[in-house]
Amino acid sequence: MKNITHGSTVGGIASANGRSKPMDKKQWTVPAMIPNPLVAPPAGSTLTGEQQQELARLEAIIRSGWQTFLEVGSALAKVRDDRLFADKYGTIEEYCLNELGFSRPYAYNLMNSAEVSKQLSSIEDIKIKPLNEAQCRELISVPSEKRPEAWRDVLKLADGKPLTAKFVHQAVAKYKTNGTGKPSRLATKPAANALDLKPAFKLLGDIGKLAVKNKPLLAKVAALRTYLKSLGGK
Repeated sequence: MKNITHGSTVGGIASANGRSKPMDKKQWTVPAMIPNPLVAPPAGSTLTGEQQQELARLEAIIRSGWQTFLEVGSALAKVRDDRLFADKYGTIEEYCLNELGFSRPYAYNLMNSAEVSKQLSSIEDIKIKPLNEAQCRELISVPSEKRPEAWRDVLKLADGKPLTAKFVHQAVAKYKTNGTGKPSRLATKPAANALDLKPAFKLLGDIGKLAVKNKPLLAKVAALRTYLKSLGGK
């Protein structure tokens, strides 16, 4: 009796008698790619692909801590002016609060301070420019046409000394208006009368410690802290 062995040869399928049957040569096709849900545009989006890319680029600038206030403020202003927030929100204020955790005053301070910096940077005979967002913020309520003159007064008052918020506040107070063209009473108040927000910040710190595992509450605490800072607190 003959032994029956199982075996195979290259390119075939083994049979009971050791011979191979030829393989079926079917054409292999590349499977359809599944869209990446992380990059696919949201259903019903009103933004074009180019606008979505621009929004992502601007948000990256806004969220990155190492960027300057000028870049952040300019990016926010472009999101506002081009209405890149309109996919999800009705206003730039809603977008800033929900997407970035920025209060309305803080967001507008950044945008307006960036505008002030750009304006003064474009004037060639002003060699010393504002050094930070706080200094630019003092000039926001000064009429645009008066800002160069107001900043020159700041430099005169400093007289070569390091620029401080006190110099800026004192020099530009007489230029600030309340929207009527007249100097604002609030603007002319000395800095010493500013509201003391230290107790509020201490309370926020205590709340933060108690809510260390409550991320939604911590986010609200951070937003409130940012708002208080926009009012001039530390």
